[in-house]
Amino acid sequence: MTAPGPRNPYALRRPPHAPAAGDVVSFLTVYLILTLAVPSYLTLSALGSMGRPSTLWALLGLFWWFFERLRRTTRLNAGSRAVRWILLLFLAAVLVSYAVSNLQGIPPSESSPADSGMLRVAGWVGIALLANDGISSPGRWLTLVRRLTLISGLAGLLGLAQFLAGQSLLEWLSIPGFSADGGHEVSSRGDFIRPSGTATQPLEYAVVLSMALPLALTLALTDKDRSPAARWLPAAALALACLMSGSRSAFIGAAVGVLVLIPTWPSAVRIRVLGALTVMLGLVYVSVPGIAGTIRGMFQTLGNDSSSLSRTESYVVAAEIASRNLFFGRGFGTFLPNYRIFDNGYLTALVEVGLAGLALLVLLLASGVWAALSTAYSLAPPRSLARALGTGLAAAILAGAVLLSFFDGLNFPISAALLFLAAGLAGAYRGLARAHPGFPEPGLGMFQPGMAGPGVPGPAGRLPGKPSPSGEQ
Repeated sequence: MTAPGPRNPYALRRPPHAPAAGDVVSFLTVYLILTLAVPSYLTLSALGSMGRPSTLWALLGLFWWFFERLRRTTRLNAGSRAVRWILLLFLAAVLVSYAVSNLQGIPPSESSPADSGMLRVAGWVGIALLANDGISSPGRWLTLVRRLTLISGLAGLLGLAQFLAGQSLLEWLSIPGFSADGGHEVSSRGDFIRPSGTATQPLEYAVVLSMALPLALTLALTDKDRSPAARWLPAAALALACLMSGSRSAFIGAAVGVLVLIPTWPSAVRIRVLGALTVMLGLVYVSVPGIAGTIRGMFQTLGNDSSSLSRTESYVVAAEIASRNLFFGRGFGTFLPNYRIFDNGYLTALVEVGLAGLALLVLLLASGVWAALSTAYSLAPPRSLARALGTGLAAAILAGAVLLSFFDGLNFPISAALLFLAAGLAGAYRGLARAHPGFPEPGLGMFQPGMAGPGVPGPAGRLPGKPSPSGEQ
């Protein structure tokens, strides 16, 4: 028998403990389905507003993270420490706000919203912590990003179907044991309806489109390991849904995301994308008479319409209300829409969770962008996919952060869920790039052996760094 030759340090192989179906990525995939595929106004009848399936699943994720954290015998060193600590501090600030508001006494009409709001925040934080600390390898991280764009692309197709049909298409949906918390209103602009997918309103749907589009475009241009159809269909569906959304916010968010990406594209790619966008606009103009005038009208009234004027007037009102509970606010979810609608998520956060909560929210979004961009530009060429994914993720978070200033985003389950999940993915991206310098490229299933640092994936379902029963790390 001949002796084996020298080992190729760049040969591809699966890690010794490949994740199975029960890992964190599978758990987060279920969360994405519950968030984007199940109408957000459906709740378990017995639990009322606290019974959204996505919220209950997210709380289970928080318990899972704390359980793994408590039973660990080694230091947690998986995702970004900055993202992890900001998430925990934000949860603590909301808990303090909840406690202070209840100790001071709140009206009965605010009690249930305060309870459900506290649970929603806990669930969002749990999902973000799981994403930050629980994804075991670059390959699994890439799988989750692909699934996020696919599910979002399907949400885009639903919006297109709603636009063409002129109705929500969800009236027939009835699940035993569930009831409608609020409703699914269909609004219009000009002669066209404003699709909202499974969201409660078009502005929330605009966040889904705007945050998913940069990631979908990034995968379409760089993820050459998949077929063109698998790469481009989600991106095309999201881009078309943005055009047909009848929402200024969708255009603004998409523009922010694409403007972040453009400087990172080669000249040839910019020309191709610009050409494809021109063709798409031409097709929409020809096939949907009147849509161009509707889009033009949205921006001609910008600054003079009732929505813009309401946002401008809200600054003084929000500052006056916030001054009564300046540091920790009056309680998350307690400033009800019938009091006033600020149409600005940052102003609502200032009123509900005070300066402490608002500062931590801004820090969370900033830390997600920084983790994604700084890691992307620290990766050595020619890791085109790995670097592009970091930029795409930063563009997605920035799009969501900008749109948060156009509506009360944290009071809507889908938009807030995507923001927190994106921050967790950014933290995981930083941690995985640090632990696995062979970050995924087209054709690279997991990572390059011999190049992995601390945090090599453990058995399925175990957070990275958790010792195996045999004592292996």
